[in-house]
Amino acid sequence: MLMTRVAEAATDIEVPIPTHLADLGSYTLARIAGNRTGPLVVALGGISADRFVAAGRYRSMGWWPGLIGPGLAIDPERHLILGLDFAADESGRIAPTTHEQAEILAAAIAAADGGPAIVIGASYGGMIALALAERRPELVEKLVIISAPAAPHPAATAAREIQRRIVALGLETGRGAEAQSIARALAMTTYRTHEEFAGRFAGGIPDADPLSVSEAGVYLRARGDAYGEVMSPERFLSLSGSIDRHDVDPAKIGAPTLVLGAVSDRLVPPGQSEALAAALPDAQLHILDCLWGHDMFLKDAARLGQLIGPFLEAA
Repeated sequence: MLMTRVAEAATDIEVPIPTHLADLGSYTLARIAGNRTGPLVVALGGISADRFVAAGRYRSMGWWPGLIGPGLAIDPERHLILGLDFAADESGRIAPTTHEQAEILAAAIAAADGGPAIVIGASYGGMIALALAERRPELVEKLVIISAPAAPHPAATAAREIQRRIVALGLETGRGAEAQSIARALAMTTYRTHEEFAGRFAGGIPDADPLSVSEAGVYLRARGDAYGEVMSPERFLSLSGSIDRHDVDPAKIGAPTLVLGAVSDRLVPPGQSEALAAALPDAQLHILDCLWGHDMFLKDAARLGQLIGPFLEAA
């Protein structure tokens, strides 16, 4: 018997931004893809993630392969999938709170099908998911929180503050793009692990020039330069600062929650995921060994899907 295909072409939705958040613009864009009669799943990633979570700009695959796709834990044949472009102050002067981002997400859910929704959030997206569940519990059926805390770790805030200072100095001196590339390269050293770097690169620099480029440096420069394709320096300042304004009370979140963390995560250490799960009224916790550190949600998505799928299917 042939399965009837119910997934439809992806559609963009213009989401109005509340007038009291006018510094973030007048609207942002959300994108729905998949089964228009299926359960709504919101999928949110880090600050450079966008609405193309299930259907990419130039290809059918979105930015979260391994978790979202045909036959995977989140399947366009079964689910209506919502991605969102985060709102930011494009001048770089204002950092919105994650609760303010959650207000905009609530508007996107209303425009999609009204909810309640299953909300899957990783990193910054997990912070917004927690903020939504705290303030608008009627919109959240279940939560999946990956590598996201109730509040930022002081060491993680310190690393991001250094990155923002680099970008701000670049903007002041007319070298914003170069500064953002350096800041992104620095950030990559916190997203990944020492073990991964040791397995991929040799240490040291090749000659007497103090600015000669190491093996790891070649990779980091390439990733930093590529970041300019998806992020402006001003937008980076706004959204990076937003991470460090995040603060929720997990005890106020009643939705059933799956908390996933990595032993090797340097930005959200496993103790933070453990503390979050302990404070939530209804939570399951899995701390995984992972080579990829904070980037587990991207690099190990298929393994996460093996935990997420059964959680979503459970009554």
